[in-house]
Amino acid sequence: MAEKDLNSQQASSLVFAAISKTLKPLVRLLLHYGIGYPQLIALLKRLYVGAAEEELNTAEKRVSDSRITLLTGVHRKDVARLRREYAENQQEAVEGFSQESSADNPNNNTASLGARLVAEWMANPRFLQQEREDNPPAPLPFRDSESRGHADFCELVETVCRKDIRPRSVLDEWLRLGIVSVSDDMISLNTEAFAPKAGLAEKAYFFGRNIQDHVEAGANNLRGSAPPFYDRSVFYDQLSQDSVEELRALSALGASALLTRVNARAHSLQRKDIAKKTNSAQFRFNLGIFNYSTAHPQPEETSCEE
Repeated sequence: MAEKDLNSQQASSLVFAAISKTLKPLVRLLLHYGIGYPQLIALLKRLYVGAAEEELNTAEKRVSDSRITLLTGVHRKDVARLRREYAENQQEAVEGFSQESSADNPNNNTASLGARLVAEWMANPRFLQQEREDNPPAPLPFRDSESRGHADFCELVETVCRKDIRPRSVLDEWLRLGIVSVSDDMISLNTEAFAPKAGLAEKAYFFGRNIQDHVEAGANNLRGSAPPFYDRSVFYDQLSQDSVEELRALSALGASALLTRVNARAHSLQRKDIAKKTNSAQFRFNLGIFNYSTAHPQPEETSCEE
């Protein structure tokens, strides 16, 4: 059935059915961490009000509480309270940003900082093994004590952080997370460290950022954005555990190669765009790759690429 042939109620039903599938694993996650229905409802109220305000507000006219209530179904008193709290929280966030971003301990922003540092280490020619054809990240001394102009870990951190965070603090945190290892006073990057192996704060950060962007891409496609965002997958059922393991290894190999290639190109393009010093360098890009497998007693599909 073509989208243009659907009425509003039919379209809403289809989207609601799709949303129910996406929410089920999230509810399981909430239950695992003891987050109950009342907390989720309170969160949904805030999100509904915030999203409605973003959609309806214009530079010429500020949307009223009554209109948000009509659109969302949230009671007018709750709308007024939530909008007031949101404004206060935004102000607190702005006032506290400079202190948080310059904190000596990187735990406040370990995940975002770590992603930028890993990207720099894997893309900047100064931190790569140029003598090897595949140009992997080079092992680095903590500091080039002999001042020979060689790249070191301190330079890497200062390239990204502009000396806001001490390299020793970053190294200690990365050792804890398994992102790097140290041998003979040389620091080596775990080349699969796009996501840390340990640390709930880091995992939660990437979970929120990546799932949000994936949902945003899919939601824009459902709303008919043009051109559509790339959102495809390959799925098979009726596979043995051995076959799944083989596919998982193949996926990891291909995904790592693609991410490394895109990271290197994105790093080069970013440096060029920033150097232009124009207002055009305002877009962000996120490429995510995942795989998932589970036992399925009643197969729905034999094979498909979507």
